[in-house]
Amino acid sequence: MKAKRERCGNVPCEWCDRDDWVCRFCHGSGWWRPERPHQTPTGELSWERIEEPCRMCGNTGKEHNPLTVPPAS
Repeated sequence: MKAKRERCGNVPCEWCDRDDWVCRFCHGSGWWRPERPHQTPTGELSWERIEEPCRMCGNTGKEHNPLTVPPAS
C-alpha cells in the first residue's frame, strides 16, 4: 500500500486534526484512480486508469470538504 501524508500542508488545519471522517473520494487511502484520455497508435481515443495522490484530501485520507459540518470532536 502506498503511503499517505500526515497533514495536508495547511497550518493550522482543522480537518487534519480530526480522525473521525475519512475522505469520500479516496475512502481514506490517500490515493485515487481517475481516468485520462489516451490515443491509441491507430488514432482511436480510449481511457486509461492512472493512480495518483488524492487531490481532495491532500493525500491524507481525511475528509477536507464535507457536505455537512461534522459534529465537534
